[in-house]
Amino acid sequence: MKKIAIIGGGISGLCVLHYLKQHLGDGAHITLFEREATTGGTIRSFQKDSCLFEWGPNGFLDNQPATLQLIEELGLRDQLIEADNKANRRYIQIKEKLYPVPSGFPSFIQTPLIPLKDKWTLVKGLFKKNVSTDNSIYNYISQRFSPLIAETLIDPFISGISAGDIKRLHMASAFPKFKRKGFKKPCMLSFKGGMGTITEALAQRYKKYIQTDSEILSIPSDNNITILATPAYVAAQIIGNMNPALREALDQISYAPIAVAGLVFKKDAFKRIPDGFGYLIPSKEKKDVLGVLIESNVFSGRAGKDEIMLRVMLGGAHHPGIINDGPEQILSRVTREIDTVYGLFSNPVESFVKLWPKAIPQYEMNYPRLRQSIAQESQKTPGLHLCANYLDGISFNDCINNAKIIACQST
Repeated sequence: MKKIAIIGGGISGLCVLHYLKQHLGDGAHITLFEREATTGGTIRSFQKDSCLFEWGPNGFLDNQPATLQLIEELGLRDQLIEADNKANRRYIQIKEKLYPVPSGFPSFIQTPLIPLKDKWTLVKGLFKKNVSTDNSIYNYISQRFSPLIAETLIDPFISGISAGDIKRLHMASAFPKFKRKGFKKPCMLSFKGGMGTITEALAQRYKKYIQTDSEILSIPSDNNITILATPAYVAAQIIGNMNPALREALDQISYAPIAVAGLVFKKDAFKRIPDGFGYLIPSKEKKDVLGVLIESNVFSGRAGKDEIMLRVMLGGAHHPGIINDGPEQILSRVTREIDTVYGLFSNPVESFVKLWPKAIPQYEMNYPRLRQSIAQESQKTPGLHLCANYLDGISFNDCINNAKIIACQST
């Protein structure tokens, strides 16, 4: 009987296990090893009283069929919730002031975020062709539109997605589907009980095939197939001297650190009630706060009826030193930020902090070379497969889709 080891119990590893069991049933001996006491990786939902705090991603887009199919297979369709339409309004903070992100042509014409000459440049750039995506995001946007568009509009959204530096991120690698036509605006979804709902459902369904508190330090020699569903730096350690070239390529994948802070306030604590989705901050503002999400505006049930929950992201590629700060320092800094923008009469009634020293892999300018090297070298190790968000997309949806592909290749 074929013996398969999956190392890593985050969303990638759990989904590989799910798809392998679909393909092989009891026709193979499959075990997932997770070094922590629980599975889920960065996807964790923490409930305390009336508050639901997400350690990692708080939702996903409905534009990936594999994700929606997986939810159906797990019987979780009735647990889905949509982001509130009232949260569609988004802001960018410039010099402590919030400016609405243009949502249509009239608001685009009127916005003070962009000077008139750059607005015209933006319109012309939509029709510009032959701008190479084999470039940094900053250079691509600057060449197609203008440096100001890159710094004011694109930079804060990239920081919100990947916590990265647009002058170092590779355009084609970070956005491989950029050229797709017929774009339909996706809807943001989550679960009533938080994103941990899906990882918990997978863990419960396949618990007899999962071994937690099991750290694997090298490729198991008694397996036909080993699937490394770990971060690149962990995969490099496990591979060790078995394939030095592959280990070296994996070690060069950089990660951005993130601190996630959740703060719950009584509604009457604010001088100005936070509205909309929240706001993002361009890196040129030199702040270690990347953005503030009004979590309770986006998804219902995240705080009590008379409460507001905010989720604040700090650090990223521009401010890696955030990992050296303690929870109290972070909470103090975040409270000052919220007070500056909205005004506060009182402190939060509840707070949460989670530090991720290596949170999000960065698809930087050397990524195409590294990706090719990883693909070539991994093929030289029979039975070895890699499946994680440092390959072919960092999003929740990407992890599920890639896990489905890897499972097919492993059977």
